[in-house]
Amino acid sequence: MTSIENLTAHLNPPQKKAVETLEGPVLILAGAGSGKTRALTHRMANIIASGLASTDEVLCVTFTNKAAKEMEHRIFKLLEDLNVPVTRELWVNTFHSFCVRVLRQRIDLLDYKKPFTIYDSGDQLALVKRICNAMNINDKMFPPKNFQSRISDAKMKGLTPDDLRAGKGGLKTDPKTLDVYTRYEQEMKRANALDFDDLLLKTYLLFQMYPDVLEMYQNKFRYIMVDEYQDTNHIQYLLVQMLAKSHRNLCVVGDEDQSIYSWRGADISNILDFEKDFPEACIVKLEENYRSTSNIVNAATKVIANNTQRKEKTLFTNNEEGDLIQIREERNEYDEAKFVAKTIQQLISSGEHNLNDYAVFYRTNAQSRVLEEQMRSLALPYRLIGGIRFYERAEVKDVLSYLRLSQNLNDDMALKRIINVPARGIGKTTVDQLEEKAASAQKSLYQTIQDAINDRSFNAGTTGKLRRFLELIDDFTVQQGQFKLSEFYSIVLQKTEYIDVLKKEDTPEAEARISNLEELDNAIAQFESERGDEATLSNYLEELTLASDLDNADTSTNAITLMTIHISKGLEFPYVFIVGCEENLFPSMRGDEEDPDDLEEERRLAYVAMTRARKKLWMTHTKIRRVWGQEQMNPPSRFLKEIPKEFTQFSSGALMPERPRFMSGSSYNEGNYYDSSSPKYRNQNRNQGYDEYSQNSFDDDYSQVTPQVSKGSGYAKGQRVRHPTFGVGSIFSTEGDGDTLKISVLFQDNTIKKFVAKYARLEKV
Repeated sequence: MTSIENLTAHLNPPQKKAVETLEGPVLILAGAGSGKTRALTHRMANIIASGLASTDEVLCVTFTNKAAKEMEHRIFKLLEDLNVPVTRELWVNTFHSFCVRVLRQRIDLLDYKKPFTIYDSGDQLALVKRICNAMNINDKMFPPKNFQSRISDAKMKGLTPDDLRAGKGGLKTDPKTLDVYTRYEQEMKRANALDFDDLLLKTYLLFQMYPDVLEMYQNKFRYIMVDEYQDTNHIQYLLVQMLAKSHRNLCVVGDEDQSIYSWRGADISNILDFEKDFPEACIVKLEENYRSTSNIVNAATKVIANNTQRKEKTLFTNNEEGDLIQIREERNEYDEAKFVAKTIQQLISSGEHNLNDYAVFYRTNAQSRVLEEQMRSLALPYRLIGGIRFYERAEVKDVLSYLRLSQNLNDDMALKRIINVPARGIGKTTVDQLEEKAASAQKSLYQTIQDAINDRSFNAGTTGKLRRFLELIDDFTVQQGQFKLSEFYSIVLQKTEYIDVLKKEDTPEAEARISNLEELDNAIAQFESERGDEATLSNYLEELTLASDLDNADTSTNAITLMTIHISKGLEFPYVFIVGCEENLFPSMRGDEEDPDDLEEERRLAYVAMTRARKKLWMTHTKIRRVWGQEQMNPPSRFLKEIPKEFTQFSSGALMPERPRFMSGSSYNEGNYYDSSSPKYRNQNRNQGYDEYSQNSFDDDYSQVTPQVSKGSGYAKGQRVRHPTFGVGSIFSTEGDGDTLKISVLFQDNTIKKFVAKYARLEKV
């Protein structure tokens, strides 16, 4: 058997076809759990082992650093098993890290200096706020976050301020946003900084402005592979098209059924229209799922089949049938969280694996709070993915700002953050005056401080403090090039006296902050051990900026994982709970009318969530949930009803709930609202489907309640009203009168929402 035959011996026929089709455009449609990473890594190893390209002539792009590292490790192992020497580096990167590698070499062509600083979203927002203040823009009427979002949207579409001004790209921008965007670009250039979106946009502009540079990379990368192609946005699409234009050896791997990032610019049409861009493309479908039980795969397949924006493929598995999907109804979000926590506790106690095997998914971050409370009450360790990241903590950002400023003296965001941290007597008034001078002179804050010292713009006391601050920073700029990163980090802590100040506070909070700085020291030591000679300050700051929530997640401890469904993509767990499966929450729909595209993306999100589970899956919903302080009754999610009953088992913990607050007095029929003796709830441990018990239960519940309407309230039962956010509904009940009058409205989507009439903005129809 040849080495190539060894490489493909354990692949199924579609995987083998994907690995052996090396020339020309290839589209690999990879269903959930179908072994796409295996196909991708084996294909890259085959290209190199066959002698078609050396290790640094194949570009493989994916979406997280974690995925890139895993793929690189697998490829190295495959080549080692094939006795193929690896003499050059592999180019397995995220889009952003690939662009950083390009810009690191060529940024000077765009009139930037080396090295440049990368601003995170916090730095970006701080700069936008500063610009709004300088331009006298009212931040209440025009929130800086809105400008930040519009600037990002323009960059993801490959549009500069000049492009917008010329009407290119069809993106309509108001004059104020255009002015802020223009000023923002000027300030970023002066700070020698790029934001996250710039990494892609500036690389695109570099290739566009310098065809010889583009040609060099086209010739270098004779084969290009793109993972998760359904998640590419427009600027990523343009970069891929540019690089693959000459040789057309482009292999993209993806699944349109898992396209869930339109809110951050992902364009599903990139994968749906691949054959239009490359009519000669070879299409390979990976449809066998190796991850989940048959019940989970079949249920998820039935749900996603309701979408129209998809290719023709059907996921299947040869795995065992497994347990039925457990659909659980609870009274409210607190009972729901108790059910999840206690179920996990009982399973762990009975020996069902360990805490790392359990994950709880939710649609919005706000849902994590009650889950965390219940985990803590039962002493169940958990990790929260997507909460406050380690590198977002104040003390960590402070010290990192010293490191950033020592490398780039024009980094105004870093300088402003630490000019008086720890406190050195440079107050807000002084900083505001410095910012005004910097804006007027079009100089950096560092240069402005130098000028202020030379011109004696401030009194002797303030001038002395500014001089000592600059001397400290100047000292750091020299030392950062003379010491190892870990040594320089210690020098910064020592000379700033940051830890000394915390020790003097002598509080539990200060101790926690010191522990975080110790952990940062550990992270730097780990970075040095992994990167060796490449463990430079520049590389470290770059890696931090490009890291995602998952990259920073600590998986070394045994704990339950809590995360949004969006973050869960690409992961898998033996046991998964999906909470909050209710209309208006999941799917999360806004406005009077359903947007079909939005609904299809929500259904793809449900498909992603379900297919993360390997062995067991629970999906929960509640009768009542508090949202923005209001108790709401939402019907069970339509996605639950799209699962055939033969794959599910329904149970309810909502047999005797507390009286909903909007149902008062004798009108509340406690025996009927959830009657545990009724057929609907009898024998619920039987192997029955969800539909049999609950498909119509929500409508039944309404019919069993007689709402009260206060006399003289000006509203009548059944009266139609319109709310500017939730649309048209009818009066369900009222309570109180005058300024305390509260109105419950039943909207067309079967939800009840309660408002204080005085502030409700209800319009009688």
